[in-house]
Amino acid sequence: MRFGMSLGGGERTLSDYLDQIARFEEAGLDTVWCGQLFGTDALTVYALAGASTTRISFGTSILPTYSRHPLLLASQALTTQAATDGRLIVGVGSSHRALVEDVLGVSYQRPAAYLREYLTVLPRLLRGERFAHAGELLRVDTTGVFGRAHVAGADAPPVYVGTMFPLSLKVAGQLADGVITWLVGPNTLVDEVIPIARTAAAEVGRPRPRIVAGIPMAVCAAADVEQHTARVNTFLRRFVALPVYERVLARENATGPADLAAIGDEETMAARLKLFADAGVDEVYGVCFGDDETLLRTAEFLGGLSRD
Repeated sequence: MRFGMSLGGGERTLSDYLDQIARFEEAGLDTVWCGQLFGTDALTVYALAGASTTRISFGTSILPTYSRHPLLLASQALTTQAATDGRLIVGVGSSHRALVEDVLGVSYQRPAAYLREYLTVLPRLLRGERFAHAGELLRVDTTGVFGRAHVAGADAPPVYVGTMFPLSLKVAGQLADGVITWLVGPNTLVDEVIPIARTAAAEVGRPRPRIVAGIPMAVCAAADVEQHTARVNTFLRRFVALPVYERVLARENATGPADLAAIGDEETMAARLKLFADAGVDEVYGVCFGDDETLLRTAEFLGGLSRD
């Protein structure tokens, strides 16, 4: 199983992010992951980090589909792919109604249908194809004078989908290379996420999609477990109030988001992560809500598991 970490949050400069990525690579992590809203641009950070790293992969978790036309995203992604010597993983997803409608002012009707059209055209755009797509929800035409997405020296990166919804999981299995989940436990992965995605892929003759699971994570002393648990519950309390997470909490017999996390010493962490490996997950990445010392300690622990 592979292991990664999400970039730490808070007020950070570009230099801070680049230093963090360099530390992650030095620690032995397989992948650095970064979400995307409207602050620092993940693909730009990764393009800059490509010059100072040699091995670590760069994953977006996730780029909301409604905020970037697929042709624009293909152009950005291929540029970053070239800058990182082919180490990019493009993670996209529908995001949430509150962001799409309230912030972007875009209709969130039929998100699975929009995702299907998006994934129908994005891989073709990443391959630099010329084609016209006139769907119900999306239009793309690279046959005319304005051309196609093409960056010299950049091969098409893999495309993953961030989702836990059954309809979108089916779309991901049929059209994408992998699935990314956030705050989903091993029971939900075994019972729903993995079988839906893999069955959908098999039905259309596609390879088995890779499964990446992101969870809150903190390697810490026993005396600090309560503090980190409270921090996770505080930060994610509103997040798990979304109806879809009520089902996840019930399936995992969890009372709060920290029950879906991995918090504790190295032995406790190893036992928790083994549950994800046994579930069939290909990669687990951590999101640390603690200080930078905890972030680095967690990264070094996961990097050690990667080397093993």
